[in-house]
Amino acid sequence: MKRPVRVFQVATGNVGTEMIGRIMEHADLELVGLHCYTPEKVGRDAGEIVGLPEIGVTATGTIDEIITARPDVVTFHGVFPTSTCMNAF
Repeated sequence: MKRPVRVFQVATGNVGTEMIGRIMEHADLELVGLHCYTPEKVGRDAGEIVGLPEIGVTATGTIDEIITARPDVVTFHGVFPTSTCMNAF
């Protein structure tokens, strides 16, 4: 059996929160980190932040911590901040 894909999630908005739940449902994926922009979330367990039981992954707040984790994949599911951005497309 090959090792799980190591996933680092960036942000815990609506989609980021959903992604953490989905990552945890798949044995072939391993959540190895969570980057949060809100200082109050840094240092807390990722599961606690998204409404799941604790999962042993502590939220970080720096890019260096993402690099140090050496994930296979970094996921970010951001939303354009304003509708004017959509006019560019």
